[in-house]
Amino acid sequence: MDLSAQQEVTAVIVNYGSCNDTAELISTIKDQVNSIIIIDNSNDIDPASAEFENTTVITPSENIGFGAAVNLAAKQTQTRWLLILNPDVRLQDNCLQLLLNASCQLNAPLCGPRFFWDDGCTLQLPPALGHPLWLLSDRHIPNKNLTDSPDLGTLAIARHVRFWKETAPFSEPVLSGACLLVDNQWFRQHKMPVFDEDFFLYYEDTDLCGRLMRKGVMPVCVAEAKAVHYWNQSAEPPESKASLMSASEKIFLKKYFPNGPPPLPRSTQQAEFTDLGQMSSAPELLISDDATHLDIGVQDDFIVFARAELKPPAFIFTQPMWQRLRDGGYYLRTVDQSGQSLNFWQFEKQTPEGALT
Repeated sequence: MDLSAQQEVTAVIVNYGSCNDTAELISTIKDQVNSIIIIDNSNDIDPASAEFENTTVITPSENIGFGAAVNLAAKQTQTRWLLILNPDVRLQDNCLQLLLNASCQLNAPLCGPRFFWDDGCTLQLPPALGHPLWLLSDRHIPNKNLTDSPDLGTLAIARHVRFWKETAPFSEPVLSGACLLVDNQWFRQHKMPVFDEDFFLYYEDTDLCGRLMRKGVMPVCVAEAKAVHYWNQSAEPPESKASLMSASEKIFLKKYFPNGPPPLPRSTQQAEFTDLGQMSSAPELLISDDATHLDIGVQDDFIVFARAELKPPAFIFTQPMWQRLRDGGYYLRTVDQSGQSLNFWQFEKQTPEGALT
């Protein structure tokens, strides 16, 4: 029997320099959930503002990190489930109800959706990287069509294809913390915090999945549940994202692999990129008839990439898609039906000074 999200779910949003995104997110979910708790780690939300009425805003005396913020909210909720959301996530269609149904029907304490990068749901985001947990499960590497020792780029494509071919809820070793439905009752019964607060930012979701798997419980990705994640939109903290990620990675590896992690395969990607230079407006890419997909990433090895289906003769960034891309460098490639790379481009997005974003 389906349960009502309006009765059973509390949304938890951790705000850090994302006041506008947080307000927009609230407007899209306020009628779907029982209540909303905001942990304001950057102290830039006015609880008296109309956008935040009927929400609970908690402002710690300092930035306590993502995991600690969620745990703080979890202690104050009365509903069974928590819906953990990044401010830059937007639920699509019946996403929350699908997550809730899967959690009930599969007795799954942790469920998540699949993500798109854009509002048009054109660019499919990859499964959470979660190095190195995904290396421990043969199920997530389709063995056919792979050599005995595939490189990291080939594995990334195989994981992406397998992830997006699923049509029903499926086990997945790592789920993204950008949107998680958590059975808080289960965690209380097992005397487990949702997140390990040793992780200030990054890897707390990977660790959460790892702790569940150590108990013999697999996280569940709900194939029909869709969400948009405007990836790479959050504010840069003073410590820098790179340094925080590096610190969390060391904690994670020491916790799970005290004798050293399994080595990642090498990346042997060799490509010649056509440099499109600095671009202030969206490019139109002419593509060959045998190209079936376009991949876009922020590194030239394409270990992490978003993928769109192609319809020759061209791929055009929609204006909303282009506006959501942060300024910086991007890499693109086309691939054919067999997964063979065809063409490569790179460009630097640069928003003209004074232009609206």
